[in-house]
Amino acid sequence: MKILNTIGEIYTPEAKTILNQMGEVTYATPLQDELEKIVADYDVTVIGLGLNFDKEVLSNARNLKVIATATTGLDHIDVVHAESKGIKVLSLKGENAFLDTITGTAELALGLMIDLVRYTPWAFESVKQYEWKREDWRGVSLYGKTLGVVGLGRLGKMMARYGKAFGMALIYSDPNVDSNEYRKVDFQTLLAKSDFISIHVHLAPGTENLFNAAAIAKMKKTAYLINTSRGKIVNEADILDALKSKQIAGYATDVLSDELDFETEGFKNHPLVEYAKKNKNLIIVPHIGGMTSDSRSATDVFIAEKLKTILK
Repeated sequence: MKILNTIGEIYTPEAKTILNQMGEVTYATPLQDELEKIVADYDVTVIGLGLNFDKEVLSNARNLKVIATATTGLDHIDVVHAESKGIKVLSLKGENAFLDTITGTAELALGLMIDLVRYTPWAFESVKQYEWKREDWRGVSLYGKTLGVVGLGRLGKMMARYGKAFGMALIYSDPNVDSNEYRKVDFQTLLAKSDFISIHVHLAPGTENLFNAAAIAKMKKTAYLINTSRGKIVNEADILDALKSKQIAGYATDVLSDELDFETEGFKNHPLVEYAKKNKNLIIVPHIGGMTSDSRSATDVFIAEKLKTILK
């Protein structure tokens, strides 16, 4: 069994031990065009984000039997094409008992919300310039505000609990979930009533561009939007216009719509990044929601064990 691990040498040691027992493992971090050339040599791939297993790659994967990804989202894999070729896709999707212990993304969403309303990054930069101007950084309290959670799945429930702990009123929108703990409203009501909106839905045809100009126009001008889900759920041109015109108070995101291309094409002069350089109502971080040492180690081991079971 020949296994390609595209996470490379930083792969968790315990998970490496499990993987090495299954066959000959190559630990590498190929670029997209390199992946297309080498994938034909392997029976199994263990991957993270940063590479696209699209039709071009899969068409070259003559021997590939399994793709294992330590993610819940699968937009970096053409699952339909993979399965049509008899390639099994293993992921963390649906592994709810395990995923309930992986809290990093929800914690980051809360952290981004606080940083955005308390101007933490910019206040820190000011101090590094030996400035001590407290009045420049008068922010907004969370207590008593309404937090709207879009998608009350695993991460949405975590975010709701965190908001409740801060004394926030909770509402949520999710056609697939009924809760006795939080008030369910339709999406339009959530847009109109929320002081903060946190996105926790998967990218799908029904959620792509969910936050477009029409949706953003229904939000309060004092509202803040937090996105730790997928970039394409928010229309980036529309959110940029809204930030420029002060149609909403702020946006914090862990994701960008075309981030899967950044490894190969870069992202110089990205409109949102350029805007963020000069303004204090936008925070962007590089998809670090699940990148805690605890989460990375646990998910690597879990997916390696899952792969081991499947291969047996």
